[in-house]
Amino acid sequence: MYDISINLYKTFCVVAQSKNYVDASNKLHISTTAISKNIRQLESLLGTTLFYREKDGVKLTGAGQEFFKYAEQGLATLNLGEKLIMQKSDLATGEIAIGCPSHLTTFYLMDYIEKAKTDYPDLKINLISGANFDKMIQMLEEHKLDFIIDTTQVDTNYNNLVIEEIKEVQNIFISNKPIKIKDLKELENQKYILNFEYSSTIKKLRNILKQNDVEIESNMQCDITELRVEATKRGLGIGYVMKEAVTNELKNRELYEVELPIELPKSKINLIYIKEQLTQADKKFIKEYLKK
Repeated sequence: MYDISINLYKTFCVVAQSKNYVDASNKLHISTTAISKNIRQLESLLGTTLFYREKDGVKLTGAGQEFFKYAEQGLATLNLGEKLIMQKSDLATGEIAIGCPSHLTTFYLMDYIEKAKTDYPDLKINLISGANFDKMIQMLEEHKLDFIIDTTQVDTNYNNLVIEEIKEVQNIFISNKPIKIKDLKELENQKYILNFEYSSTIKKLRNILKQNDVEIESNMQCDITELRVEATKRGLGIGYVMKEAVTNELKNRELYEVELPIELPKSKINLIYIKEQLTQADKKFIKEYLKK
């Protein structure tokens, strides 16, 4: 297969349509000398004559007519692909694939998606919320996701992964009734609904409690925020969640923040993507909404 420049094909098609070098020169904004050189080079690479040179212009040979059908169709396909890609790179007509856990989507991301869809009704958003973090990273590497929004502490061993903090949120203990803790040792007498021990959120919680000589045990473990909230509402124990995830429940007094003499660890909401892999639509969405 010959390594032929796309410019040679473009020159050939315009000359074939124009039937003379002067008209083609005006359309392509290059000299007639450059056009003549391109045609000679293409004919040399293909090993055939594409045009008969006549007094008033040029005329396709039999081989030229056959080649023109394929070259014109190929360029039309490329132009269509270019148009579609440019459309997808624009928020007005583009497409974005985001990975974000359901609880973050509910209290954080959905507001921005709503604003973006109001501003750009034809923007297509593919949202993956049911996959765990490792699966989302895999999808990112397979280009099935454009970027991820998550609080998981990222292993820096991932190649070319960019991690940018976009928001910090407070974690709290919640209960289905008011509880005020004056002495932190009182925490050891409660039952807890926590995330699994491997999560960075629980590791940070245990570290700060250990600094205050306090150890707590979970009687229920669940990695889904919504389920920890529901279990807490049912009185199965004290839950541990991000405060913004239960804003409405706290306001409506369905749940109560456990009052403590210390502040519990905060979580960082991060934007995660592969270096130099964001589309123009991705960048515009992030700039206009996530980083305002």
